[in-house]
Amino acid sequence: MTSIGFLLHLAQSRLYKGVAEAIVGSGLHGGQLAVLGALADMGEMSQRQLGEVAQIEKSSLVLFLDLLEAGGWVKRDVDPSDRRANCVRLTAKGATEFRKLGPSLKKVQDRFLSPLSAAERIRLVDLLQRLAVGS
Repeated sequence: MTSIGFLLHLAQSRLYKGVAEAIVGSGLHGGQLAVLGALADMGEMSQRQLGEVAQIEKSSLVLFLDLLEAGGWVKRDVDPSDRRANCVRLTAKGATEFRKLGPSLKKVQDRFLSPLSAAERIRLVDLLQRLAVGS
C-alpha cells in the first residue's frame, strides 16, 4: 500500500508545477504567492502570524516581504499594539496585481482537480478543511 505522505507529496508536486507555470512573467516566487494569498484571504496581520499562516520560516519571509515591498505589492507598518513588531498588508497595487493572476491560477486548480467529479471536489474541500483545523 502506498503511504498517504507519498501520495500527498506527488499531488503537491503536480500542483506546484502548475502554479510555477501560471506565475511565469509575474516576477513572483511561489513563496511570495503564498504570502499574497494569505493576505488576500485573511487581510492585514502581524508578520509573525503571516509566517505561521503561510508556513514560511522567518528569514525566508523577511526576504519575500523585502522583495514584495520593493515591488509595491505589500506594505509593512509598525504594529500599534507592539512597537517591536510589524503588521503586513496588501497595497492597492498588490491587490490588483494579485487579482490579475486569478484566472491563470483558477485554470491550474481546475486542471489539478480535473480527475475528480464535482461531488468529489466538494468532498475533498470538506476533508481538507477538517484536516486543517484538526476536527
